[in-house]
Amino acid sequence: MENMLTVTDVSRSLGLSTRMLRYYEEQGLIESGRAEGYAYRMYDQEAVRRLRQVIVLRRLRIPLREVKLILDDPSAQWAIYVFQQKLSELGTELESLGALREVIGELLGSLKSRYWLPAGDVLLDEDISAVLPALTNSYELEKERARKMENLQKAEENMKLTDVRIVHLPAATVAAARYFGPDPEDHAGLMIADFTREHKLWKTGDVRLYGFNSPNPPPEGGEYGYEFWVTIPDDMDVPEPLEKKRLEGGTYAAHAIKMGDFHEWQWLFKWAYESEEYEIAGSGTPEDMYGCLEEHLNFYGHIQETTEGEPEIPQLDLLIPVRKKGG
Repeated sequence: MENMLTVTDVSRSLGLSTRMLRYYEEQGLIESGRAEGYAYRMYDQEAVRRLRQVIVLRRLRIPLREVKLILDDPSAQWAIYVFQQKLSELGTELESLGALREVIGELLGSLKSRYWLPAGDVLLDEDISAVLPALTNSYELEKERARKMENLQKAEENMKLTDVRIVHLPAATVAAARYFGPDPEDHAGLMIADFTREHKLWKTGDVRLYGFNSPNPPPEGGEYGYEFWVTIPDDMDVPEPLEKKRLEGGTYAAHAIKMGDFHEWQWLFKWAYESEEYEIAGSGTPEDMYGCLEEHLNFYGHIQETTEGEPEIPQLDLLIPVRKKGG
């Protein structure tokens, strides 16, 4: 029983009820054991440490499902994603509260300046009525966002990707276009599209287009970068501001999505974390999206069909670099 704590000891030291401890155990967040000669559940120091982590995440209002994913993740990638989503939610909530504060402030000022009138009359003032629709819309948008998030979470709970493919990307020379700032995909994509048309790359072979965040959006939101790579012949010169680079290729877990369904990245990462055969082999840095790629499918055909501007590509492959476990 050395270094083992009873349920009562843990409950008292962490301020958790024994019922909550049992619930966390049922959800797979912690494990208990039994010491020889002692009939009741006990917790070792690792379980207590994990409970402390659970408490921190719950105080940050992270749902239990995400808590388990974060703590089971050998890297910080899942935590980064969850915290980015939480910051986005809080930003929307703060906007709604700011609108409410502004309306109440104007209403209070009107009431004070005409204190001799019934409050009901002031409520119908034109200045107050003019700002109420924006407030209503703000809350309606928030409710709609919450509904969508709830539906998405329910879908994620039941979601098991069955269409993940293991693919090998061949090494290739690429022309790279990067843009940092508002709408980076549009700016970088236009540079690549113009370069592709100018050099008629479709005549050189099966031209392919890859992209990735460079760097990822910051956790608090704001500007980020995006970089496109289009495959080119090894001996082709690349004019500035484009750069000539090398795609090393390798083994990737691939999952096809419709354009815009980027929330499915988390499903692909979940598949990779839970795979019994493969493990993630990325760079470990958000500066290049952890080595992950987005291949814009059938770029060869779409670029020929679009005479100017960036072609619309309705389908992408999400690509996570992987390797065989124990390999």
